[in-house]
Amino acid sequence: MINEKTTQKVLFVGLIFLVLLTTRVLLVTKAGVLLLSLVIVAFSIWVAFRLVESGVAAAWKISGVIASRLMRKPAEAHSAEQKGIGE
Repeated sequence: MINEKTTQKVLFVGLIFLVLLTTRVLLVTKAGVLLLSLVIVAFSIWVAFRLVESGVAAAWKISGVIASRLMRKPAEAHSAEQKGIGE
């Protein structure tokens, strides 16, 4: 188990090294700079979309809670009125 963790760490460090080396090589050419800029923009758009998505999900949940409370209160009041009339 310890051996596997060590192997994973070595592979991860190697991967980071390769990413840095590739980025350095890409930045030498104008096409590489353009490609890297497009990747950064795409990643930023994806992160922004995920943030908005979680915000919309939270708002949807809150509106559901509010709607259920608003729908329940008139029904409870209506049933209380009927009980008062029947007595």
